Amino acid sequence: MKPKMMHVVAVGLALAMMLSACSMRTSAQKQETTSSPSASASQTGGKIASSLQEFAQSLLDEDAKHPSMADEQKEVIERAGESNGKLGRADCEQAWSTYSTCITSRGWTSPPVIQHGDLYGEPQVNTKGMSKEQSDKLFDDIQDCAFKYKTNVDSLYRTQVGNPGLSSDTDQLIVDCLIKNGVVPVSFTKKQYKKEMGEDLSPGEKYTGPTSFSVSDERVQSCFFAQGFYFNDDAGTSEPVWKPIS
Repeated sequence: MKPKMMHVVAVGLALAMMLSACSMRTSAQKQETTSSPSASASQTGGKIASSLQEFAQSLLDEDAKHPSMADEQKEVIERAGESNGKLGRADCEQAWSTYSTCITSRGWTSPPVIQHGDLYGEPQVNTKGMSKEQSDKLFDDIQDCAFKYKTNVDSLYRTQVGNPGLSSDTDQLIVDCLIKNGVVPVSFTKKQYKKEMGEDLSPGEKYTGPTSFSVSDERVQSCFFAQGFYFNDDAGTSEPVWKPIS
């Protein structure tokens, strides 16, 4: 069957999630929610860090250069950096709760939270009926609340759960997960995955061949979600959509 159109975005970046402003894509494109050294993993031999503790410290180092974390979030990351780098689920839950409180304090409705296993994510945002000024303010508020209260906690916890080996190869992590979940055969390769996702195609070219998995499959969604991606409604999922104004 032909691949369903999908929009895979990084958890935490609101602009890409706004239904009225985004275009559908057939390839997985992750936008970093933090400017940590994960984007330059070649420095550590293909890993985002040598340990979770080092990754936690890199988040603190980046915040020291470009302050964005509120004290509540910074204290959690500092605690992780002083130990083995690991967080408890309660730390992640509290970060998301504080983020939600921040959003509602700005005059918006409470955003639903997507959950797959122990991980949490942003809902899609329906900006229908909102003016450009409202949409701009919403984006600013989401970004500000996220960076202050949960982005780095979520990044560290998501890495702990979904990438314990600290690999920088997101495509291979997803392929390994699809194989582990029994979605694709063990012979399925990263090259085939990238082909089906349209990552190796020329500009303007679309993959029209058969696909090895369906994005409506919960097992597939969990693999992408673990790496900070999710699919929108048009991909055949039933994730909640957030309408910020009542």
